[in-house]
Amino acid sequence: MGLLTTFSEINKKWPNQSFKILFDPLTKLELFELGYFASSDIPFRCFSIKLNPGDNHDKDVALLYSAASKQFISLLNKDDGLVLTLYENNKDEISQHLELIKTDLAKFKDQLTSMREDLRDQIVKCILVERKVDEAMHFTLSNEVNRRVYFAIGECRERAALIPIFQNSKGADLVQLALHKWMDYVLRLNQDEKFPEEKTTGLIKNFLQIKKWLKDLITKQLAGISTAKEEINV
Repeated sequence: MGLLTTFSEINKKWPNQSFKILFDPLTKLELFELGYFASSDIPFRCFSIKLNPGDNHDKDVALLYSAASKQFISLLNKDDGLVLTLYENNKDEISQHLELIKTDLAKFKDQLTSMREDLRDQIVKCILVERKVDEAMHFTLSNEVNRRVYFAIGECRERAALIPIFQNSKGADLVQLALHKWMDYVLRLNQDEKFPEEKTTGLIKNFLQIKKWLKDLITKQLAGISTAKEEINV
């Protein structure tokens, strides 16, 4: 059973709670990406996302799932704000878990609002790269064909290469090397066959490390903490 089917069955049965956070003064896309960042802890993966093209981001939606905590999260852009809903079978802890996300998102919103426009844009693009890392892991775990896995990894690598704060951060070279390694491996496979099951654990482990590094980079950048590579004085 796919996660979309599972979600369609539990979203009316499981306990759930929501909150709305207004867009202003951020754009709809900026707050949506921040909501994704606040929600997508390391074990979570996005199994469905729909973003409107261009500047109209009404009704953008994303669905996330964590097998570790058995939680689903939905993000939905409405006219005046982002609505985040947490679904969890443990109704005694759902309020506490949702409040943690709400607190983080409010903090991230204040931090992003105070930044200059070019840095805001780079941070939003870093979160997009995080989404693509999640997408690559989801395709792998869902037994998708190699072509989809390859293009998801390729998009991670290509988008990251265009973001100065990503490229200039400590550890970026190792991340790009890992992405290149997996791209090269998948490219040599039959593109119409499913990703090899025996390689899934290795890819997931590597991509979870990349996601952890990326979330640390974004968190520090939002807080105004430098992630730049150390310069060697000769």
